[in-house]
Amino acid sequence: MHTLKPDRRSLPAQTYEQLRALIQQGRWEPGSQLPPENALATQLGISRATLREALRLLEEEGLIVRRHGVGTFVTPHPRLESGLERLESVLSLATRLGMQAHYQNLSVQTVEADRTIAEQLQVEKGTPLTLVSRTILVDGRPVAYLEDFVPTRWLSADDFGDAFTGSVLDALRQHPSLRVQEARADIIAICASRPLAHCLQVRPGDALLLLEETLFDASGVPLDFSRNYFVPDRFRFYVVRK
Repeated sequence: MHTLKPDRRSLPAQTYEQLRALIQQGRWEPGSQLPPENALATQLGISRATLREALRLLEEEGLIVRRHGVGTFVTPHPRLESGLERLESVLSLATRLGMQAHYQNLSVQTVEADRTIAEQLQVEKGTPLTLVSRTILVDGRPVAYLEDFVPTRWLSADDFGDAFTGSVLDALRQHPSLRVQEARADIIAICASRPLAHCLQVRPGDALLLLEETLFDASGVPLDFSRNYFVPDRFRFYVVRK
């Protein structure tokens, strides 16, 4: 491991970028422990204060976990991070972050809107909806289970063929007469049911993040209501306030 060379960036920023690169290159395997702080700081030719600031940045990004009195560990799997102000699909997010993403267990069926979903979509109870369910995998591991309810006047079951990417948001954006303008979302902590635990390869009762989201067009008409169940150690949502 080479010591850091002076440049215009701060030493903590340099240290953070070097350690980040080493983690991504596989210098330390997921779940493995980093050297003790004294040894690591000596190897890099920096102070412990500089190293601790770099480690703080890595921890905020979700690349490492620091356990008091035990040590610092590379997280088993990097987290996907997204600001809630950004309107994009999980698959697009993973691709943007350089991860391999795909979906499996796709189910597309026509159902009738129950009272709760009818209220979200501002339609009559019993309105025909297209229900699209699938599991999203990133780097080979299940990270989310998604359910979208779309009025059949916008998308029917026949619209989900071989060209479907896994993102209903992207499918709506490709609709010639629709313009997705915004989303309103609620985040709820829940416990995994047995069916969800099976889909996401977690234990029944494990914590999940439920993101309930409604998509609207430019005139405020609801286009889609979705329930998105995320494995929390693979996601980090944040809010940008200006």
